[in-house]
Amino acid sequence: MRKIYMAGMSHKVAEIAIREKFYIPMDVKTDALGHSPFDELLILATCNRTEVYVASDREIGEAELVRYVCGLAHQEYDDFAKFFYFKSGEDVVHHVMNVCAGLDSVAVGEDQILHQMGRAYETAHQLHATGNSLNKLFQGAIHTTKRIKTETNLSKLSCNIPFLAMKQVQKTFDDLENRTVYIVGLGEMGSLMLKYVQENTTKIFASSRTFANAEKYADVLTPVRLEDRYKVLGKCDVVILCSICQEPLITKDEFEKAGGRARLVIDLGSPRNAESSIGELPGVQYVCVDDLEKIVSENRRLRMVELEAAQKILKEGIDEFLQWYGMDDIAKDIRVIADRMVATANEESEKLLRSMPGLPEADRERIAMMYERFAKKMANDYLYKVKAENPPEDVKVFLKCLEGGHV
Repeated sequence: MRKIYMAGMSHKVAEIAIREKFYIPMDVKTDALGHSPFDELLILATCNRTEVYVASDREIGEAELVRYVCGLAHQEYDDFAKFFYFKSGEDVVHHVMNVCAGLDSVAVGEDQILHQMGRAYETAHQLHATGNSLNKLFQGAIHTTKRIKTETNLSKLSCNIPFLAMKQVQKTFDDLENRTVYIVGLGEMGSLMLKYVQENTTKIFASSRTFANAEKYADVLTPVRLEDRYKVLGKCDVVILCSICQEPLITKDEFEKAGGRARLVIDLGSPRNAESSIGELPGVQYVCVDDLEKIVSENRRLRMVELEAAQKILKEGIDEFLQWYGMDDIAKDIRVIADRMVATANEESEKLLRSMPGLPEADRERIAMMYERFAKKMANDYLYKVKAENPPEDVKVFLKCLEGGHV
């Protein structure tokens, strides 16, 4: 049976300063999938995680797979090995299902990871990097997650403030990819906010107390000095405030003078980063962290019920894959026995035909075909049907009996 493995790092084991070194660009990913050293390969690279999945006929060790990921990111194994987790067999199945369903995300139950895993799978599949094992695993994870999204309300009940802030932005703008966002503050919450914004638009400005901190993200946004913040307000549709300050960074009067076009100001600061009276200006909606906390409190209570329902569906998906996975060796054994049955039938028909040398050729072919068809029918009725309708353990006992073994 082809065994499955994975190695990766996520927000749970490594901070962004480490994770960003292991973001795999699409061109590197495509090249790796096209020249895979493994029987099957899939690469998942998001803001929160980088994971490599492998299916192989040979044993794969932790060091080998982690070194491979480090090679893709051009990083030294000795410097970063401690930040990786490694899984094999059933542990991979549980991990994939939980990740795809958003149960391993910063915002539990979030939707974005499903789309990211779907794209990662499609890319690997189109490049013929996946085979039976990873195809079945990821198709099963995606199908199970869609069931959770359809049959529960978990994805609507996240308790993560930046995630809820992003939901508020998407509710206000259904064409966010064409809108400009300005983030003030790039600490823990601001960095998380940036991840969500990045997934929806590339038109991003950002300021930090230290300009050098904003410059670190220059590949994905336009850094702005904090003292120049009012110059940017006239260019932005959304302003998200995540800084730590004692006095408001944005006042109503200065905002109005700057000709701010922002329709939505989300203030995640505590103390608040802006004067709430900004919301009194025509066409401006002001949302503070307390407004989002109200949603969080109610969601936390409701989420426990939905999480239990989601985990039941997840277990069904895991069990379904493991049953299929457990049948892989059995399927090979059944094919061997079925082929043996057909070969035996052919041998017996040849013996019979040798005893009837004068039989016309058409009749000889008909008899040989009849023997072969009978053998295939017996294989179907007594092998493949048994496999389809019984658990792997019972099928193994049945095959052992056929082989003349002892239970």
